[in-house]
Amino acid sequence: MLLTEETKKVINLAEIGRGSLISAKNKTWDKAQSGIVTEATADTITVLFLPETQNIQNHFVIQAEAIEKGMWTIRYSSDGMETVNVHEGSVEDGSESVAV
Repeated sequence: MLLTEETKKVINLAEIGRGSLISAKNKTWDKAQSGIVTEATADTITVLFLPETQNIQNHFVIQAEAIEKGMWTIRYSSDGMETVNVHEGSVEDGSESVAV
């Protein structure tokens, strides 16, 4: 599961970490953005991606609080794409992380 329970929801660092492959879509975006996790902490995931202009690099940050609120749909793999995990929705709507 991508989030674990403490006094607040935090990112499960045993599940996702530096080097993990990720495809994430914020509810405000038209399409998902794929990249590589460059840093993961209990509160944030930082993702490096190549935008359409290929000579630059960019990043976006996913906050645990926004994941909990259901703002992100996230597909990720920490084992070279042998297993792809999906996190959709929020704890409030009863959805769970599922291995695909």
